[in-house]
Amino acid sequence: MARFIQTGLSVTPIQFDRIKALAERRGLPPADVVRQLIDIALPFAEHGHGIDFGRLLTILEFTSLALDTLVTKLAPDDSDRLLDLAVEHAKTYHAA
Repeated sequence: MARFIQTGLSVTPIQFDRIKALAERRGLPPADVVRQLIDIALPFAEHGHGIDFGRLLTILEFTSLALDTLVTKLAPDDSDRLLDLAVEHAKTYHAA
């Protein structure tokens, strides 16, 4: 089990409401949600990057659509099975 350091982190009421709502949807304590968000965002900041979520999501969607188009055209018999495998892997390795 991880050791935690009490930091005394303060957030605005609006931020807390958003964190709390996300925590409730995921069935997690708010502190776990904050730690997960830090784990996602901190590596970007450490490498000097800003976090433009709109751009990031656009890149992810474009990549997904482009790959889906290529696989569907080049290996139509395998495309549905690859999607099933991707969903299985996402649940196994990235499930919330």
